[in-house]
Amino acid sequence: MRATRLLVLISTFAAVVGVALAQPGRGGGSQWLTALADAQRTSWIRTDDKISPAALAKPGFALQWTSKLANQPRGVNGLTQGVTGAGVTLFVPMSVVGGSSNNIYGIDNDLGHVVWQRHFESPLPPATGACGGGLASPATRIVRADGYLPTPFGGFGGGRAVGYRSLLGEPGEGVPVEGRAGGGGRTGDPSAAAPPAGARGANPAAPQGRGAAPAPPAGRGAQAVERIPGTPPVEEGAGGAFGFLFRPSGVAYVISSDGMLHVVGLPSGKDMQKPALFVPANSRWSAPVAVGTTMYTATSGGCGGAPSAVWAIDLDSDAKPVVSWKANGGDVVGAVAFTQDGTLIAAVGAGKATGDGKASAIVALDAKTLQPRAWFTQPDTDFVTGPTIIRHDGKEIVAAATRDGRVVLLDVASLGGANHATPLFISRTVLGAGAKIDADALAAWQESGAPPAAPAGAGAPAQPAPPTGAPWILVPVAGRIAEGASSANGAVSNGAVVALKLTGSGGALSLAPGWVSHDLTSPSTPLIVNGVVFALATGVPAAPIGKGGAAVLHAYDGATGKRLWESGKAMPTPASPGSFWSGLGQVYVGARDGTLYAFGFDDERRAVTTPGTK
Repeated sequence: MRATRLLVLISTFAAVVGVALAQPGRGGGSQWLTALADAQRTSWIRTDDKISPAALAKPGFALQWTSKLANQPRGVNGLTQGVTGAGVTLFVPMSVVGGSSNNIYGIDNDLGHVVWQRHFESPLPPATGACGGGLASPATRIVRADGYLPTPFGGFGGGRAVGYRSLLGEPGEGVPVEGRAGGGGRTGDPSAAAPPAGARGANPAAPQGRGAAPAPPAGRGAQAVERIPGTPPVEEGAGGAFGFLFRPSGVAYVISSDGMLHVVGLPSGKDMQKPALFVPANSRWSAPVAVGTTMYTATSGGCGGAPSAVWAIDLDSDAKPVVSWKANGGDVVGAVAFTQDGTLIAAVGAGKATGDGKASAIVALDAKTLQPRAWFTQPDTDFVTGPTIIRHDGKEIVAAATRDGRVVLLDVASLGGANHATPLFISRTVLGAGAKIDADALAAWQESGAPPAAPAGAGAPAQPAPPTGAPWILVPVAGRIAEGASSANGAVSNGAVVALKLTGSGGALSLAPGWVSHDLTSPSTPLIVNGVVFALATGVPAAPIGKGGAAVLHAYDGATGKRLWESGKAMPTPASPGSFWSGLGQVYVGARDGTLYAFGFDDERRAVTTPGTK
């Protein structure tokens, strides 16, 4: 009788797992982990099971569902960029989306169903100018960038168990690790903390304190089961053979308008621990990113009385200590980025520097102490985008745009040279008369070669193809493009995405004109999925009081600029600035009125409707 019951239990469990794994659309090799996708802030997903130039050239990519979220816009702000994760609540892929008025939502990616929603109770000041007030930050998840995707149960079933603590890797390779299984996912296990020898992202020469995986937290020995930073510890052996079912299936990190950090569980949206003060209340913060066991953001604009500064909070400490670096000069612009060895890079706009402050500068900060290590500055480089980091010819290169429309390239290894003022290259302006760069970031990607052989071992995930072609830098322009910039896609008067190709080697780099998109009204930072460039015309008016127009999404072959697809009249209202991301074969756009749009390939997911979804 006992044997029979055991067989029934095993059969039932196997059936549940089998059904979960067979759910339509629930696979995929891509996830959108943090705003702008990865720690290098490239907006680039290197691999995707469904999206490619060849696939987009055929019919079938279309609007799959819409979901109206109960969110009140504040000025031009509505929804934020989301983050997408697979393997949540028995493998249901989910996105966590923030909103103005202190809201966050957990969305079922397949159906658009609102799994949960959360409102943070705190006073909402009036929105004035650039200070939105009452905005919840975009959610973020811990970035792992060694190129290895976790299997559903970590090491269960022959897969490679991997832990949260890891090295940074190449742009476009960020993947989260849920730390569900024991074995290789334990704190202090070096095989879990670093990629195998020879894997991209491995950096054995990285100095301690930069690229090296941190030591186990005090009080947690090498035999303790790895836990997700910011969650309660999991005891060894909890749940027995099926202990992975009782461990957290993932979290997202969110800042509410009162400056409090919330660690929310993906299945429920509930706080996994007591919220902790991170930044000043009602400040204007950049999109956060979590690397290793630390979360970072920047504040600017004087909103809420906050200084222009970079902030870091220790997710793995119960005390949640915070350190900061004040620019004492210009405003920190855009989001901070990270090099492969873990150095933080921030961009600072124009201003009057005091003391050891910085203005019109790109600054490298120690990720632990936030003390400056190196910097580049020139009086006429008023940066208006955060840094984007790409690899080329054995170098890590920082790219950022200036107010007058030039793109500055810097060598990470020697940010400004001995005089702190020597760039690798500064391009001509991409702006026409009266135009500006309105988005917070550039985008970057690199063409790939043939996929390498899969690692040995049953269940080991395939690796992304190695980049072999020249990198591309994508610049979103609001208004007319520079004279002489040709466009096979027609005249540009409202805005466009300008694609520049990085050429040359060593110290002789340049940015050559590539292609220009169609005319786009207030384009956002584009995103790149497997060689497809998605460009969003947000329709946001130039003046804050303007009505605006309909948002339109376009897909281009990233190497040629040929348009493969466009969304037409699917979105009748303006998009919310920055609410644009991709994951698991879909592309998402959040509108100012709270409507979330999901585009993907025509499949069985479109046959199911739920309340509030069509």
